[in-house]
Amino acid sequence: MKLATDQRPALFTSLDLRIALCVLICFLVPTVLSQLGVTFAVGEAHLEIIQRLTACFACLLCCQEGLDESRHASVTRLIITAVGGLVGMLVVGIDMALGSNPWVLTLLVSLGTIATLVACKAVGVPYVNARIGALTFLLVASMLAGTARLWYALFRFLSTLFGAVVVVLVTWLLGPKGTADAGRVPRHAKEG
Repeated sequence: MKLATDQRPALFTSLDLRIALCVLICFLVPTVLSQLGVTFAVGEAHLEIIQRLTACFACLLCCQEGLDESRHASVTRLIITAVGGLVGMLVVGIDMALGSNPWVLTLLVSLGTIATLVACKAVGVPYVNARIGALTFLLVASMLAGTARLWYALFRFLSTLFGAVVVVLVTWLLGPKGTADAGRVPRHAKEG
């Protein structure tokens, strides 16, 4: 029998610290690259090769209590980013082939959202993650114009990969040691 206590969960944990460190790294690296002039020009757009917000989002979504959980969340994040990005690139290609008509793009975005949700679920990710894949799709399809959207999709995937690698390395270096989480099934693996 569990007794009721007045203890509240800690307001600041080692997980919070690891997330903040990952965000710091993922914000710092693109900032340094940008200050050094390392960007990719497409027309008048200058794209970050490592997108700071995308990498930071990966930190927030992938950094979990243990290494196994963080690794699993990172793989899931990479899958949904790839699916959303690929569907986005397909829609961009169709949009450009049809003359970039905003009315046609509106219909394509709706169909692409469905395609992304179905494809994410088909590869076995939980539905909540499929929705995040659809966010990637929407960003790729609508953030920029012309071929810049295709490059944005590629750099978004690279930025997600960068953030996921940072999370796994930081968790490996600073996360809980021992086998406390070795037999535990990650919470998000139970969802789907």
